[in-house]
Amino acid sequence: MYKFYLKLAFYIALTTSLGCSSIGASDSSSMSQDRMNDTSDTGQSNSQKDVSDSEITSSIEDTFKKDPEIATANLEVHSKDGVVNLSGTVPNAQTYNRAISLARSVPGVHIPINASDLRFQQ
Repeated sequence: MYKFYLKLAFYIALTTSLGCSSIGASDSSSMSQDRMNDTSDTGQSNSQKDVSDSEITSSIEDTFKKDPEIATANLEVHSKDGVVNLSGTVPNAQTYNRAISLARSVPGVHIPINASDLRFQQ
């Protein structure tokens, strides 16, 4: 019975995080046009300057340390080409969603965040 609730909580967390990623993206053509207008002479977007993977990883880890709920969780952060992978354990769905949200807020991170290796404590 406990596994059912654990799976249900994971499903709710996953659908919530996926649903939140589409908020504000109703007009993708205008959003794409805005991004093209924001490019500099180097052809890169102003919102995503060159940020190294080590800078992304350390920024996310620093952000996690500042959050009291996530600081107690056992999380590992890896980044490759701006794609972030979160692994480890979290106490509940709220912490799971918060970790993903905070990781998304770090400059240079490419969405989506890979949290398939993030598990709930048993």
